[in-house]
Amino acid sequence: MGVFCFGYSSPVLRISCLVVLVACSAPAKQPRPIDAKPIENIAGRSCVEAATGLEGATKGLRPPESSVLDQMRNLCEAGAWPEPVRECFTKMAEGDLGRCARQLAEAPRNALLNALGGGYGPRAKIAVALARLETLQVGVAECDQFVAAVAIVLACEQMPVETRAELGTETADFWDLPTHGLRPDAQHRMATACSVSLSSLQQQAASVGCQL
Repeated sequence: MGVFCFGYSSPVLRISCLVVLVACSAPAKQPRPIDAKPIENIAGRSCVEAATGLEGATKGLRPPESSVLDQMRNLCEAGAWPEPVRECFTKMAEGDLGRCARQLAEAPRNALLNALGGGYGPRAKIAVALARLETLQVGVAECDQFVAAVAIVLACEQMPVETRAELGTETADFWDLPTHGLRPDAQHRMATACSVSLSSLQQQAASVGCQL
């Protein structure tokens, strides 16, 4: 499987292959349900205020006529977002999505990012990918270096936006995979494949003028 991954010229495709490698090498990860709790009596910012902050700070990522206000309010209430998170989203500016989202527990965070990344175009996908990469820890040094390089490339306007959206989405797919506790041989294959992917990404970035 590891050798097969090297046949791809694109780091995006190679990352897809790595996803298969990890999925086959590690035990399945059990999804964590959203722990819904009533929040009507919790002091501080409301879910309406948090949703309003998200609506304003992400408007540049969506078509002008679209709105996420009701969807974000419902997610806040269903996921029982704690007060510090609601405060963060209420005051967030454009580019703060990752800073606020990483304060959420895994299940409500994934629900939020999946909602924001669905159907709103490549720039929304890039913003969501960056937010996911901020908390992504693969646990293999070479792969963590690759993830860090991807985050830098996603902010480089010289690379086509569609390419960046695809790269970010594919890399962030590691989010839901259990990459810790792998057998040594699986870790070695991942490290080798990530090193090759990093080298390919560096060449691709340099070809369009992106600095890593």
